[in-house]
Amino acid sequence: MKNTNRILSDISRRVFVQCSAGAIASYAGFSEFAQAQTAQTENTYGVETPELRSRAEVSAVLGKGPKPALDSNLRPLTILFAGGAKDHPPKSHSHDVLPKRWKVLLGGAGPGDEAVTNMYRPQVETDRALIAAGSPLVKALSTLEWPTEAQFATADVIMLYQSPLCWKDASHLSQIEAYLNRGGGLVLSHYVLWNASAALADLLGLAKGKYSQYKHKVITLKLREPRHPIMHGLPDTFTIADECFWNLQGDRSKVTALATSDENVGDKVSAEPVIWTHEHGKGRVMASTLGHFDWTFDDPFFRTILLRGIAWAAGESPYRFDPLILRGIPLKD
Repeated sequence: MKNTNRILSDISRRVFVQCSAGAIASYAGFSEFAQAQTAQTENTYGVETPELRSRAEVSAVLGKGPKPALDSNLRPLTILFAGGAKDHPPKSHSHDVLPKRWKVLLGGAGPGDEAVTNMYRPQVETDRALIAAGSPLVKALSTLEWPTEAQFATADVIMLYQSPLCWKDASHLSQIEAYLNRGGGLVLSHYVLWNASAALADLLGLAKGKYSQYKHKVITLKLREPRHPIMHGLPDTFTIADECFWNLQGDRSKVTALATSDENVGDKVSAEPVIWTHEHGKGRVMASTLGHFDWTFDDPFFRTILLRGIAWAAGESPYRFDPLILRGIPLKD
């Protein structure tokens, strides 16, 4: 019951479970019950669907980036998108959908794949042929499970968009450490960071701590490293309607905070990292606490950050995937 009570106090309120501790007997029982909640109506916590970004503001950002390298100068990349079961109501935490959509975005549409990349917004249908093509020399894979040893051995970059329950298996930390030590690239979004573990924070730079907080809201992001290639060209300040975490544990001197949000920590206002990079062993990590709502992945600013983060984590030019940023994404004229 000790494990069950801990889960209820920390995770169950994040998946809308209203149930007594006595009704849940194990991790497995909790997981099954939590997944059943996805059938309920959507809950956006009062956060309204954000307006489309304008063509002018997005063009201003992308126009500042260098031209991507010629295809003949690119090296082959293998990128794995690892998700899992959906654990929240509609329009959020679509761990079961994003890996399939971003597999197509990066690797193109293969047999059995639909040429669809958007998570929330209606797709620009005239982009379907471009979407089906993907990016040159990229082999993209998706899984709804924890990566296998073979996948760790062959992937240049792994993006984890999963529940924090993935860390209940202690061997997963060892696999991530070995992967980073050999030079693998790791990109993480949102809920997978919500695990109170000093060892995890050491690997990723930051992770949930004992006193960490979260809130769904319109977040004002401030660029701390505007010259970092991942953030190049983005406005010094912009907003995203999502959920962020703050007061995370970890050695902040070992991370590069790319964007922060001003949050209350105790009786002070603190610039809390929302997007950061970290290096461990020979590997590179880029992480973001954003990614709660599906619409965030269709925001061209956030897509810019994730795509450049994937390329940066692979040791490639961060601008390699810039041509993919607007594929399928509607803009406001």
